[in-house]
Amino acid sequence: MIASKLKDLSKIKHDYGKEPIKNKLLDCSLGSNPFGCSPKVIEVLESIRLEDIYRYPQSNYKTLKERLVEYWDNEFKVDDLFIGNGSMGCLEKINKLLKPNSTVLGYSPQFLPYINDVIANGAVYKYVPLKKEEDFEIRIDKIIERLSENVAFLYVDNPNNPTGQVIKLKDIEELVKEAERKNIVVIVDEAYGDFMPKKNSAINLNYENLVVVRSFSKGFGLAGVRIGYCVVKGKVLKRLISKVDIPFSVTAISEKIAIKALEDRGFVKNSIREVRKRKIKLLKALSRKFHIGKTSFSTPIFLCGGRDATYSYFLKRGILTVSGKEYLNLDDSYVRIRVPKEVDELLRKISLF
Repeated sequence: MIASKLKDLSKIKHDYGKEPIKNKLLDCSLGSNPFGCSPKVIEVLESIRLEDIYRYPQSNYKTLKERLVEYWDNEFKVDDLFIGNGSMGCLEKINKLLKPNSTVLGYSPQFLPYINDVIANGAVYKYVPLKKEEDFEIRIDKIIERLSENVAFLYVDNPNNPTGQVIKLKDIEELVKEAERKNIVVIVDEAYGDFMPKKNSAINLNYENLVVVRSFSKGFGLAGVRIGYCVVKGKVLKRLISKVDIPFSVTAISEKIAIKALEDRGFVKNSIREVRKRKIKLLKALSRKFHIGKTSFSTPIFLCGGRDATYSYFLKRGILTVSGKEYLNLDDSYVRIRVPKEVDELLRKISLF
């Protein structure tokens, strides 16, 4: 049989990103920016030339990298940057470095597509469970207890997906230092990182064993453009990733859009302010009926549940969420909710407004 000669992918779970969005539902599922994107991006779309479509983009993305260095106030160099097809494209590059049967440690629940890619690359994913009775709080001490010489990668998503909680930079640094002692590579996935202060980003750290991944999909509202980047300051890691990096990861059009989005720093700040205002209102109302996991007011996602079939509860009322079944260490008694623009509509649908 053909299957006997191919990889066994039976351990890979269904990815919520493959679920079609049904019409006439209030979409609180996928992690797009509920306020769209910067008006400056529209200017780029109106100026697209035919050459942008039929020619290959420049493989070094020099201009975009220079703009990112400026945006981050020279916290890294142009040579420290890798561009990818969304943050997931960057994570896929990094996972190519995994040896068969090597171990990746994380905590769960966390971003499932990364875990699936770890398994698809022949590695083993292990996790520290986040506990309901502790409000799914990420415990740094518990993660450190599990770090050992046989762990290849430590995967940290900050802010966490699905809870939206933010880990303080001093705690991230503690993890990186401990991992460095055991020759473990730490991947800090900051896909939702634009919803926390820049000073809390692991980009501010300087360690040989650290990779920081970022996306334009969330804060900048460019999910459909598919562009992300990772910052690697360690010489050995940089050399290894450059060997598995592929040319033309993103289009010339995507690059132009990302450059223009970086010019509008006010858009992300406004998005954070509007998310925070809506999320506080939403959490206050939902907490009367549901258990809410530990979260940050500034991030647009959170974990909600604690009752039977919470996913069905919301769906029957016309609200599309992400079922906890799409994560490890969760079931459909919890859902991930992305803060919608229309908070009052959501509350009306569940009779809390």
